[in-house]
Amino acid sequence: MKKSISAIIIISLATISLKSNANAIIDSGKTSPIDSAKKVLVDAVCKTKIKTNASKSAVYNKITYNFCSESCKQKFLAEPTKYVKNKSGV
Repeated sequence: MKKSISAIIIISLATISLKSNANAIIDSGKTSPIDSAKKVLVDAVCKTKIKTNASKSAVYNKITYNFCSESCKQKFLAEPTKYVKNKSGV
């Protein structure tokens, strides 16, 4: 009987310890950058949702833009200012 009670206590303590460690790991992730593989972006041209690892991309003003297709990429490259939001607020 003492062995089974001791085993239950040890298992309970181990479970509590594991849960507290898991919470610390999850909480520390809140301050780290978002995993880019899971992040979904919007195509600047057609507003379609795409994954960040899209094969079609272009760099404009040191910012990488991803596109759903080659045609959207070409439209963007022809007139990038038409599709980039004005960040100066003007």
